[in-house]
Amino acid sequence: MTGPDLDPEQYPPIDPREPVPDDAGVLLPGAPDELPEAPAEPTPDDGGNAGGVREPA
Repeated sequence: MTGPDLDPEQYPPIDPREPVPDDAGVLLPGAPDELPEAPAEPTPDDGGNAGGVREPA
């Protein structure tokens, strides 16, 4: 299986030898500065496993 043909203007190739930038905005220019809080996952105490991960047997 091969990856899709990406436009090199929009998705330039990544050089693994290049250092990681300190500012994430360089990698994701459209991303907000602060991310919203992650939603709380239901727990067994919240009335069962509604959408959560089942407890091991």
